[in-house]
Amino acid sequence: MCSIEGASAQSLSDNGQGAAQLIETATISPTAGAFPEAQTVLPKAKLDVFQSVAISAQRLPVAAKWHDIRAQDHSGFFSDNCAEFGFDGCETQFSQSLRDAVSQAEGRSTLDQLTMVNAAVNGAITYRDDRTVWAQTDYWATPSETAKLAWGDCEDYAITKYWMLQELGFDESQLQVVVLQDTRRRLFHAVLVVHTDQGAYVLDNTTDRLELDTAYSRYLPLMSFAGSKSYIHGFAGGSVSVANMPKGLSAISPGSSF
Repeated sequence: MCSIEGASAQSLSDNGQGAAQLIETATISPTAGAFPEAQTVLPKAKLDVFQSVAISAQRLPVAAKWHDIRAQDHSGFFSDNCAEFGFDGCETQFSQSLRDAVSQAEGRSTLDQLTMVNAAVNGAITYRDDRTVWAQTDYWATPSETAKLAWGDCEDYAITKYWMLQELGFDESQLQVVVLQDTRRRLFHAVLVVHTDQGAYVLDNTTDRLELDTAYSRYLPLMSFAGSKSYIHGFAGGSVSVANMPKGLSAISPGSSF
């Protein structure tokens, strides 16, 4: 599966090629206790997830993949009118099970919806890397593409959750796809972060458990995408060079080791 822990980027060029040359350590404490009830509507998402600082970077190499994913609204793939929208894969078990999950989640609390969507997608997709599925190092699949085999890697889980939540009424400004390092597993990884007025919740294909971003001290964000915007991430604090970080963000493939 795909996953980084405490760092920040400096000397950032417009295309993000120097984004990973320097990172800074950060200490993040896990959250404790039950989650307060969260509301779906929030005025403005704070994109500084995992205690990072989000810096606008519109010419990231991987941004083209994200823009391709957003080129068509795929939320209708999870509606009862899927076929009428002209999507492929509407008759697959993948599509039907996730449409059922959306129906069951309608009218539930925000946190219930996030938990249900996270678990439903985690159960619907079997993890396979992009080389196995697409014969490519890195491929970002639409939900209808994922439906063909119900196989995908971490960004495919995140993308599917992204469009499911929009079908449930979440605004795209609340939804942030984050590419990061999991420093425990030493893998590049991708997750969906959902912003509510009670904090940023992480929908992760490695667990059905819903947690705030502050619970993930091992996750170090590199870049993220929210709406039409793309960002690189840094941290405030003392800096330390990391020799094994990629020289350019184009070298990052979620699911691969570092």
